[in-house]
Amino acid sequence: MRVVDVLPVLRTSRYDLPLTYDAAELTLEVGDVVSVPLGSREVLGYVVSPVRAAAEADGTRLKPVRERLDAPRAFDETGLALARFVADRYLCTLGEALGAAILGGTVPRIRDSLVRAETEVPARYPSVPLRLLELIWEEFEESFTLEQLLRHPDARRAGDRRSLLGHVQALVRGGSLRRVRRLLSPRTREAEVRVLRPGSSSVRGRKAAALAAFVAEHPGVTRADATLAGFSSSVIARAVRAGAVVEASERVARKRELQPRGEVPPPTPEQREALAEIEAALRRRRFETMLLFGVTGSGKTYVYIEAIRGVIAEGGRALVLVPEISLTPQAAQRFRAAFGERVAVLHSALSERERFEAWNACARGEIDVVVGARSAVFAPLRDVRLTVVDESHDPSYKQDAAPRYHAAAVAAARMRLEGGVLLLGSATPSLESYAAAKEGKIALLELRRRATAQPLPEVRVLDLRAEFDGGNRAILSDALVAALGERLSRGEKSILFLNRRGFAGSLICRACGTAPHCPRCTIALTVHRREKVLRCHYCDFQTAIVDRCAACGERSVVELGAGTERVVEEVTRLFPEARVLQMDSDTTTRLGDHARILADFEADGDVLVGTQMVAKGLDYPTVTLAAVVAADVGLNLPDFRAAERSFALIAQLCGRSGRGRAGEAIVQTYAPDHPAIAFAAKHDYEGFARQELRERAELGFPPAMRLVYVGVIGRVQTDVVRAAQRYAALLRESEAAEVLGPAPYPVARVNDEWRYRIALKTHAPKRVRAFIREHIVPLAHADGKVRLALNVDP
Repeated sequence: MRVVDVLPVLRTSRYDLPLTYDAAELTLEVGDVVSVPLGSREVLGYVVSPVRAAAEADGTRLKPVRERLDAPRAFDETGLALARFVADRYLCTLGEALGAAILGGTVPRIRDSLVRAETEVPARYPSVPLRLLELIWEEFEESFTLEQLLRHPDARRAGDRRSLLGHVQALVRGGSLRRVRRLLSPRTREAEVRVLRPGSSSVRGRKAAALAAFVAEHPGVTRADATLAGFSSSVIARAVRAGAVVEASERVARKRELQPRGEVPPPTPEQREALAEIEAALRRRRFETMLLFGVTGSGKTYVYIEAIRGVIAEGGRALVLVPEISLTPQAAQRFRAAFGERVAVLHSALSERERFEAWNACARGEIDVVVGARSAVFAPLRDVRLTVVDESHDPSYKQDAAPRYHAAAVAAARMRLEGGVLLLGSATPSLESYAAAKEGKIALLELRRRATAQPLPEVRVLDLRAEFDGGNRAILSDALVAALGERLSRGEKSILFLNRRGFAGSLICRACGTAPHCPRCTIALTVHRREKVLRCHYCDFQTAIVDRCAACGERSVVELGAGTERVVEEVTRLFPEARVLQMDSDTTTRLGDHARILADFEADGDVLVGTQMVAKGLDYPTVTLAAVVAADVGLNLPDFRAAERSFALIAQLCGRSGRGRAGEAIVQTYAPDHPAIAFAAKHDYEGFARQELRERAELGFPPAMRLVYVGVIGRVQTDVVRAAQRYAALLRESEAAEVLGPAPYPVARVNDEWRYRIALKTHAPKRVRAFIREHIVPLAHADGKVRLALNVDP
């Protein structure tokens, strides 16, 4: 008997059990998408084991796999192994982990829809809220999915998930709604090109005969090229009908050949030494981790490219991860210049078609180098011998929704599987990786000088308290305004960084101190003056900007704090002749916005204003001024990494300046003596790391101990608090970790859900994860009134 394990694809985090089915005579591989029976219904599933022989159990017959669907494999053996690692390490289900490793548009899916069976809002359901009935009958299309309903804000205000499911079930039982199920094909199909080849017949007509001769001379010519050669569509159709020309759809394969190197500057002595160590590690063909610690502008990308060139020459492949989508166009351009069309780019800002084509090219072996953001670590490349994690300190490598994996940890797991080298590159390494390097657990490679021989920029720290005492209430200090004017007069570029989007942080009433808050979240609304709205950056609630206080009625409402939008307005007011560009999540909502803004800035932009997107990785020789408008944003957040992240952002932003010619950096702050600012101003990473690691050890934070957050979330605050207290007591009994809390999240309510968190500090992370999986997760599932948000190594 031939059997195979299949993981049913279900929209739930409570089901994570592969089931064994009879494979019958089907030819199946790991990652195939199949149709299988589950109870009384038929569902899609992923094959998660090879087909194997098994003895038929006494009196028991396995249900058979119905069919293998006509679709590409959803994942390969490496993808499955990485998903299992993510599920185990980050306390999620295998289905959730596979969701990160699968390109969604490439696989078929079953859509369960709800269809209205009546035209009018039914009045015979007194237990169903009228708000929900009106939503379904007056705002939704005739056919909609249950998930669309559950996600809708008005539905969430009509009840929690359990009550909404009960209301839908009542409507289905009463005949007002009916369920419809249908199989949907993959949203994306592979792009193919129409080609012409010689046929076996002749054709009449001078033009058609000329086409046949042209195709015989150029077999495989594309239809588009034949049209450009002067043959019309009607002539091509006539030749095809006569059999003189055969038309077919084909995929164009990419040639595997290295680009000519062109003129490449020789490596600096430090780069040569780093490359020698990386190449030696690659020759050993075993898993190793190396930290490339290089100051901004030291030529880390040069080291990456030359190391990858050696990997490809030996027949291997490489992954390059970058933290921000904004960095991908520039990074991709450099790697394509080195390796040609054998480079694929993968990130979320690509269209579904572009991602699909790149993904499939990887699976077919037509790609040697993948450049992309976090999810590119799952790319279906074979024989990956080197994975580069550029700007490896960056927090965006950690996903903030389930599965909450860290891309660098998954990259390490992948290189362990493949016996390859993991190269972490950063000017401001994470304290965990720096401590590991100093302890000799991973290799440390250092680039202490800029590749251009330019010195690091001089950093001026401007005390905003003195500016305030001197009567300056503007967001830009006099010194920064003067520096901007000087750069504009010389035709040089400037970058201004402020890690807050919008126009102002909030509104506040000077009479009573009230600030407009989001009705669904415990957070003040941010001012977006350009759109004339107040917006919540958590649930996206928005309302019109007000000039009268809702609490006391006084017209004493003023804006508090500043965002990127206000900085752009101020710079434009001061320098109307300057071209000022804004780069944040408000201005990069469409495909290609990142690349367009950076291209405009490089071509003729004068000042680039942005959030953390502009603080890392960008390399423009004519940028001679980099300024932090408000260094205090983020310094005092309730996060043990606040100082480390502030130091990294300030140091990285300063490093954008002075790469091609002498430059300077300016840091505006109300806390000039804070270690994160003082050490960043001196370009002293080691000094900051020593002090911060000492404090972390005293307080028991990573890397001294490992950390796990157990988040408890629900609509009713008392239910959430009660459940969190119960889980905390159980965790204390386990004695596997130091238990802190429960306490509210920094933002305690988001989208009408209350959030409490338990912090676990431990030297035994495997033991803690096993206890949570065996005891806490089943309790939460049985409760039904709350859900868990488990965050390992936050």
